[in-house]
Amino acid sequence: MNTQKIFRRAGALLPLFLFALEARAAEPAASEVVAEALRYFRVNPEAIDSIRTSARTRALLPLVAAGYRYDDDKFVRLEMQSPDMIQNDEDTNRRTNAISIGAVWDLRELVFNPAEVQSYGLVGVQRDLILEVTRSYFLRKQLLLLRKTKPPEDPVSAATLDLRIEEYTALLDVMTGGWFTRAGSTPAPR
Repeated sequence: MNTQKIFRRAGALLPLFLFALEARAAEPAASEVVAEALRYFRVNPEAIDSIRTSARTRALLPLVAAGYRYDDDKFVRLEMQSPDMIQNDEDTNRRTNAISIGAVWDLRELVFNPAEVQSYGLVGVQRDLILEVTRSYFLRKQLLLLRKTKPPEDPVSAATLDLRIEEYTALLDVMTGGWFTRAGSTPAPR
């Protein structure tokens, strides 16, 4: 390949290279978007570690039970015997208040705590969210690149492309709680 062809090919790739640099400077990186989505859905590693720690320390707390009881015991009895004419008359009115408090520790949860195991179920949610955010981020990037390098000549196709870009921008916005747009990622209209 001669030098002239190399410079022509490099010259054709220069706008694409400049677009990639411009887009990288204007938008957050994919890893930042993923980290923000994980934080927004509260499945970031720190949140999951906090859930595990809370489940583990929960075993140290007792199960506390309390109760209150009120009895109003009224008893009336009249007993008469004959021929001796013995009469027994009982009339009692007794009111009782009782309070009970108890605490029970289940130390088995220090060894095996089902709540801690349940927190590992969030790893699947975390994985799915990472995949969805990454897929949406790079599909949006591909559409932006297509609009920059080969813009559709047909107005309907151009509008459709813009709508798809808006769709993926909105998806990323929803998955990050609006952070994606606030981070300055919305491209200027053509």
